[in-house]
Amino acid sequence: MGINLLPEYVRRYYEIYEYKHACTILKEDFPNEWADIVSLLEAFRLKKSWIIQSGGRKSKVAEYIDNYLYAMGWVEKQFV
Repeated sequence: MGINLLPEYVRRYYEIYEYKHACTILKEDFPNEWADIVSLLEAFRLKKSWIIQSGGRKSKVAEYIDNYLYAMGWVEKQFV
């Protein structure tokens, strides 16, 4: 199973490596989070302007991912 659980679009446009059945575990044990991650991967488009833009606090890629997931109710956690 594993990677085959991902939609065809994600498998086609991303280079995917799986470790210790991560896809199956996420999909079966954390279905809401799995759906959010798959949704993010399907919606994300890397823009050239994000790559060539000079430094700053966070990259546009990180901002996009953060904002997308925050809008879905995700919150940032810190582990010590």
